[in-house]
Amino acid sequence: MYTHPAGSPAGALTVEASLGLPSLRRGAPRVVAGREGLGRPIRWAHAAEVPNIARLLKGGELLLTTGVGVGRTAVDQRRFMRGLVERNVAGVIVELGYAFSSLPPSFMEAADEGGVPLVELHREVMFVEVTEEVHSSIISRQLALLRRGEELHRRFTELLLDGSGIPEILSVLATTIGNPVVLEKLGEGVLYHALHRSGDADVLAAWELIREDPLRDARAIVRPVPGSSSKTWGWLAAVPVDSPLGEFDEVALERAVGLVALALLRVRQETLLATRERGNFLFDLISGRTSMSDAAARAAALGFDSRSGVLLPVVLVPHKPTVEAAWTAVWRGFREEMLSRSIPVLLGSRGADEHTLIVLGVAAAARRESVIELAVEALRRRIEQHAGSAESCVIAAGPASVGWEQLAEALRQAIDLAALARSAPPRPWHDADAANLDGLLLRLRDDARLQQFAAIRLAPLLDHDRRRTSKLMPTLRALCDQRWHKSEAARVLHLNRQSLYPRLERIQQLLGVDLESQDDRLALELALRMHESS
Repeated sequence: MYTHPAGSPAGALTVEASLGLPSLRRGAPRVVAGREGLGRPIRWAHAAEVPNIARLLKGGELLLTTGVGVGRTAVDQRRFMRGLVERNVAGVIVELGYAFSSLPPSFMEAADEGGVPLVELHREVMFVEVTEEVHSSIISRQLALLRRGEELHRRFTELLLDGSGIPEILSVLATTIGNPVVLEKLGEGVLYHALHRSGDADVLAAWELIREDPLRDARAIVRPVPGSSSKTWGWLAAVPVDSPLGEFDEVALERAVGLVALALLRVRQETLLATRERGNFLFDLISGRTSMSDAAARAAALGFDSRSGVLLPVVLVPHKPTVEAAWTAVWRGFREEMLSRSIPVLLGSRGADEHTLIVLGVAAAARRESVIELAVEALRRRIEQHAGSAESCVIAAGPASVGWEQLAEALRQAIDLAALARSAPPRPWHDADAANLDGLLLRLRDDARLQQFAAIRLAPLLDHDRRRTSKLMPTLRALCDQRWHKSEAARVLHLNRQSLYPRLERIQQLLGVDLESQDDRLALELALRMHESS
């Protein structure tokens, strides 16, 4: 495990830092071997003079000795030091003058080989004072860590009480420890991750190397997240790609993991996390922040089976804010239904009021329309069940795509169309890949010439309806919607056919048109659609 630099208030007391304590400074310490191990943390200090001391240690101790038990021969000296190396002691301090006037080469060589700092003292010190100072320093640092941990725990708790969730907790955790954190569910991969400085690709690549055996991998701090029935739900990990990890980072992770487990018990919290993680990926994809060469691997890590070959983009945009819990039910149910039909799906959003981006996988582009129809029907049904009327949102689909670069452009087209369609007459879904009149008018609705055409063409009728209680615009709209079939228009308007004719006559007089003329019908339909989309 990585440690903070010596003397850092957030780190453990290291061998190097201990040499600055007053009791050891009085002994004129000099490092003679194992210098690369000076950053080792000290768990405890122990003074001993027996040859078999290694068997009595647990590891992490700073051993204080006069060298009496080290032995007189090179073989004994090497054996003594190798025993300490095997016990993983933090360091060895030998006071000269009793057993040695200078430390023997064999003893120093063994310390160098094992990477254990070996320090000689040139003046007499009281070992009891050294142990007291070392222990006092260790306890003070531990208390400081505990205080910082409690402060962080209070902050996490306040976030939960204020209505925040796991994304906010992990964001604060990543900022606090100066490194990204990853939350993974067993058997399902990364559920959510929070960045610090490094990008998604670097963080997820680093985690991929660690996740094979997370609890034994020394490159990260990993803690199991408890689930129901005393089972492990997954892992919470601090990944050291931005800075080294230290003792406080362990404390911070411990404080976070319990609250993460608690937050997961909230209804739909897991779905929300997964949806935001996938949403971050898809929004990064369309904004160019994700490398196209990494996109397939990231999608696979998020559970998307991209072997389908063809990718279908779908965008859902709500008309107004909705309770997020309702949308998580929509997202979860829709995803489950698609997967039950063997249709790979990647669904992501950044919140209930944001765009929901959906990628569907199909074997061939020829299946595009049928799969989108199926998906839209499933979406609308789930929305009706959990989030109100299906007309409270707009759904748009982009062209079928081969590869993630094409998909990014197709998603952008669907988003643009969805934005335009929010003010258009409602329909189950809008097709960015179709060369139809609605799509054309949506794109040209800001054209001043078309706006002027529609205004002039419909002006007499609009003026009539403003001045009278008996409106004629609904009649024209019904006739147009029913493809100019008079009997169907009368049925929609709840009129008998004979009652419809006087209205049609009045429309023809006001507008100066012949409703039997194909040219006049086309002009009126164009004007009416422009008027309704403006």
